[in-house]
Amino acid sequence: MSELEKKLPSQIIYENLKEMIRAKNTAHDSIFKFHWKKMWPFSLIWPQVDFIRIVRLMDELQKNVVSQKALVKEAKAKSMPYEKTFLDTVPAYLDSIGVSCKCLAGVAQWKQDMLEKKLHHDVKMIRDVSEYNQLLKAYEKAQSDLVQAGAFVRAGWVEALQGFIDNTEEK
Repeated sequence: MSELEKKLPSQIIYENLKEMIRAKNTAHDSIFKFHWKKMWPFSLIWPQVDFIRIVRLMDELQKNVVSQKALVKEAKAKSMPYEKTFLDTVPAYLDSIGVSCKCLAGVAQWKQDMLEKKLHHDVKMIRDVSEYNQLLKAYEKAQSDLVQAGAFVRAGWVEALQGFIDNTEEK
């Protein structure tokens, strides 16, 4: 049997969740984290953050949320009893990931719009950051909700692992 056939549906879903969060966190870091390449004069040499690519990535992750929800429904039919708690918590977590990605895409799009206005000089720049502030607050709330939903997923995953270990020891 191949390694994929040996894995339980919940293991596959858990690994997919880890990859989705890793991609979202990488986009978050590239927008918000300090890096010396973002400082002048280094910013003149190295390319800046590609906000358009981040918007596209967040859109892809939102589409991936939908496919993962379908996978969870399919997995529930094939799952072992000890996987139930984990699989029941995943849809809410996926919803939180989707909202967080949408908010992060909004922040990236705002920053891209600012860059384009500066580059094309077609609009006199007005320092109105209230819209950006609202985007940041929405993203902060989405992140908080994601962390809360993640706690339930972690608890369900621990229960699934314990059941898997117990089930393996019985054989």
